[in-house]
Amino acid sequence: MYKGKQKEKETVDKVTVSDKVAEKIAGLGIKLQQLFAEKMNRFFMKTDFKRLKIILIIFCIGAGGYSIYLIANSVISPDKKQNSFEIQQMDVPKHFDKTGDENLIPEAYVDEETWQEVKQFRNYMDSLKQKRRNEYDSILQSRPGLMDSVQMLEQIYLSQKQK
Repeated sequence: MYKGKQKEKETVDKVTVSDKVAEKIAGLGIKLQQLFAEKMNRFFMKTDFKRLKIILIIFCIGAGGYSIYLIANSVISPDKKQNSFEIQQMDVPKHFDKTGDENLIPEAYVDEETWQEVKQFRNYMDSLKQKRRNEYDSILQSRPGLMDSVQMLEQIYLSQKQK
């Protein structure tokens, strides 16, 4: 009991120490940014408007020129071993457009005997539905996909007869 509380206190102390260190680092970063902003503000407040325009133009030309150099160097690289853009063929699975039903449906076959049993079962379930609704509901509750399977068997048999 005492050890558990002591461990919790140690973890809280560690968290607070790390939080304090993070706060001090963040505070130092913010102070450095403020100092830099103040120095730049003082420097540019003393310069006249023409000189500000010239500094801005020189900065834009320098930054834009460097960006163009980086783009041109990456596209037209003198070092042929270092490809900036490499086009690779994408690996496509062999059966990406198949659902799996293609293999099941052609193999599915319902013979005449099974069809007769399915028909009898369908008639039995229909009579239960009309006369003894509670039994019908309990069967469907215990076997939820039963009537779906019967319907699928009927569809398979009818599609066989159409061919």
